[in-house]
Amino acid sequence: MKKIVVLTIACLLTFGNLTYAHTGIESSNPEDGSTITEELTTVTLTFETEIEETSSFELQNASGETVAVDNITVENNTMTGTFDQPIENGDYEAPWKIIGIDGHPIEGTFSFSVDAPESEVAEEESTSEEATNGSAEHTDEQVDKEEETKTNTAEEESSNGTVIGIVIAVLVIVLIGSVLLMRRKK
Repeated sequence: MKKIVVLTIACLLTFGNLTYAHTGIESSNPEDGSTITEELTTVTLTFETEIEETSSFELQNASGETVAVDNITVENNTMTGTFDQPIENGDYEAPWKIIGIDGHPIEGTFSFSVDAPESEVAEEESTSEEATNGSAEHTDEQVDKEEETKTNTAEEESSNGTVIGIVIAVLVIVLIGSVLLMRRKK
């Protein structure tokens, strides 16, 4: 009987750790929600465990347009992206996709703002570019819907791990109950 109890506890501890082994973002530079007041040419993400070389991220401005990342490198648990020119002032979101050490694909996002002093030439180019292309701004309702979708996705990913852990625990308990019943019948 003691062996079965010890075996049950060992299984729960072993399988429980596998369920929650997914990695997440440990830190970023710039930090999530921060405002950068100087030119920015590099974005760095550090994760809780090593990540695969195929991991990547994008940078999107407030209009949802993707800003080209010139070079993304992955080394151990750090992913770094560089840009040819400093990123323009504005709000940015950086959705990332990685494959953690546990082999599961994981994605998330962080955001930041850039409010660096601009030179007069850059301001003139920006003003003429907006006049030519028009301004594509998100309404508050669109932004709310996007954030709600991201929150729901993150909650679903989190709840999937919890459900798997519960299913494994129930299966282990059923297995142990079956073994106990079989022993009593003998």
